[in-house]
Amino acid sequence: MLQNDRSDQVNAQELACRLSDATGLLFRVGLECRSTDNNSFVELLTLEVQVGDELVELVYDPGSVEVGPFTTRLLQALARGIVAGLIVSEQVVQLEPWTWEKLLNIALIEQWDPETFTARVRTCRLTGLSLGFPVLVHCSTWSTEVVEVLENLFPQAPVRWVLKPDLFIYVPLDQCEGGLAQQRVYGEALIEQIHAVLADELGVLATVFVGQVIEADIWAGFLEVRKLTELHSRFFVSKLGLAAWNVGIASLFSETRSIVGQDYIQGVLGHLNKELLETLRVFLEKEMSVADSSRALFIHRNTLTYRLDRITELTGYNPRRLNGAVHLYMALWLGSHTNSNR
Repeated sequence: MLQNDRSDQVNAQELACRLSDATGLLFRVGLECRSTDNNSFVELLTLEVQVGDELVELVYDPGSVEVGPFTTRLLQALARGIVAGLIVSEQVVQLEPWTWEKLLNIALIEQWDPETFTARVRTCRLTGLSLGFPVLVHCSTWSTEVVEVLENLFPQAPVRWVLKPDLFIYVPLDQCEGGLAQQRVYGEALIEQIHAVLADELGVLATVFVGQVIEADIWAGFLEVRKLTELHSRFFVSKLGLAAWNVGIASLFSETRSIVGQDYIQGVLGHLNKELLETLRVFLEKEMSVADSSRALFIHRNTLTYRLDRITELTGYNPRRLNGAVHLYMALWLGSHTNSNR
């Protein structure tokens, strides 16, 4: 095997990298791979390629690709073509190393799960992430200046992945930021900060999505903020952005078919007229206080009591008791958000 000559060894590494770029599969030099974590690949396959006077052994993970004799011959032909172009005047053409952005792009195309992504990170030897927020910025209009503005705003961000008209960035969190409450305050501030700077400097309106604080599982973080975009479009359209910890009961209905939600709303609130619905809304907003609710509605306490009794009679749920109030609140909340998106 090709291991002694230094220039040939570099050729083998560059060949593995170039093959990875060309095919989307992850190739490694055989002996180098065997000397590392054996769990980095699943179902390893070997590809032998002639480089100069030596035979190079490359190891790769086929993923979902079905590999047979014909596929192997195609890979060998591709490898030979790459080898022919690697050396110019006996100088090796250096390739760009793997980056977080490149790996994220492949993960998106191939729809990897978080476990697969973690295994590929080890294979590509990517490092440099510290505690931070995964943030997805959706721009109303795209401009290359968006990247420049956010680079200046977060110069220490190790990942800036462009998905026009979106931009995924990994915003580091200072270790001294404190506990969960302080971290969430900072996360909330990111929404306002990013929205304001893009609007003020570029006139670009942006919706900002901030995920839970993570450290290494950046792909899981991206999947989380992408899920937030779906919740936002369904329940929070009027807001500038959405943080993972503010989805509330919306997350309970995110996987619920609309017809099921409509049946739930109709089953709980279907017999209430507009006056009773408004009375119920105010009563729940005022934390079930009869005094505060009657003042807000400009009605007598006895009138409010009558209406609450009528709500109990028509729905079967007593808004003055916790169990009944929970059902009524959820149906009322879901109904208001569903109606706003029709």
